[in-house]
Amino acid sequence: MAAQDYNEESEVLTEVEIQILQGLERLGGSYQQRNLWKYIGIDSKTGLPILARLEKRGLIVRERVGGNKRGMYVIRLTERAYKLLTKMHEEAVEAFTINIDALPEEYRLLLSLPCTYCPYSDKCGVGFITPLNCELMAKWSHKKI
Repeated sequence: MAAQDYNEESEVLTEVEIQILQGLERLGGSYQQRNLWKYIGIDSKTGLPILARLEKRGLIVRERVGGNKRGMYVIRLTERAYKLLTKMHEEAVEAFTINIDALPEEYRLLLSLPCTYCPYSDKCGVGFITPLNCELMAKWSHKKI
């Protein structure tokens, strides 16, 4: 994947920078720096310059915690990062929104199948949940007849 461009003061975020920001968001907005590398899947030698760039852009803050000689750092997302992540989420949703009415009839029919949105689809065919005794499927096929 190429770097993605977001027009927040002409910022260009690399794929790894986006992974770090999204990873921190999934982790509740903050995480210990030494454990962040394992979570993201990069080494500290690669990650430290990236954190420096993100900090310089005002997207994260590094806070030193603990009193030992080496110290530990906690990385926290800033309000600016949350705004940027929200914008990224909105753009992603917008990019993947499909106008169902513009699709051919066969595709609309397939998307209307209850299996596409069934909360039990991962259990279908195991035990008592099967397409043959599914109430949602029965109602759907009755409408289509």
